[in-house]
Amino acid sequence: MDFANIKDQISKIKSEIQLLNPDDIQDTEPYMDVIEFNKMVDSVKAKLQQSSNESTFFKNVFNTQDYYQNISTYLEQTQMSIEHKIKKGGVSPDSNKRLQQSLKMIQDIIDILVIEYGNSTKNDKKRWIKRDIGFRKEIKNTLSELVALKDQIKKLIKMDSKIVSNVILKEFKTIFVFFSNCIKVAKKHNDELLLVEIAGISDKILAMIQPVFGVKSLNINELIYYYLFYEIRELKASAIGQKLA
Repeated sequence: MDFANIKDQISKIKSEIQLLNPDDIQDTEPYMDVIEFNKMVDSVKAKLQQSSNESTFFKNVFNTQDYYQNISTYLEQTQMSIEHKIKKGGVSPDSNKRLQQSLKMIQDIIDILVIEYGNSTKNDKKRWIKRDIGFRKEIKNTLSELVALKDQIKKLIKMDSKIVSNVILKEFKTIFVFFSNCIKVAKKHNDELLLVEIAGISDKILAMIQPVFGVKSLNINELIYYYLFYEIRELKASAIGQKLA
């Protein structure tokens, strides 16, 4: 087991975290509460359900002969706008991606060390003289450091995700109305490619929100993120005909 290399990796990750100034990161309060959100969603859905067709504005601007190009371009612009607002909110997509990669690497190392510890314990049981006590102690110390680092990274990712979720929460009405109209047009034209594109962008948005849940229960005021996640997931499901559990 190359403990020196593991220590080096831990040191690099810690340095990366320090560059993010974790002590300066402030917690983010939800943009709106569950009651406000549900009222908005009910109002938007009621308006959209009044007609099986897209809105007049949408029809005139997007549902032309070049409907696919029009919609696809605006979907891309919507995605870029969200990313810009996320950056403005203080979240660096590149740094967040590196944190996600570091988290995966740490978990992989933890899994390997746990297996090594178990194998060492089994081997020592077969011997009169215990040889691997020092080895197991090194594993324990390394595991302790890795678990602490893992918890710190998960906290940072969750803080980032709350900022991201708030951006999406602020933009939800625009996203929901536009995507719903896109889905109506795509189904009218039997355009599966466009439906898949809408589902794909929905997946990206869901992936941005997902880390906010973490392993611990959310606070009462954070339950809004579950509702937000569900509504985006429902949009995706309506695009690809998927049933929600």
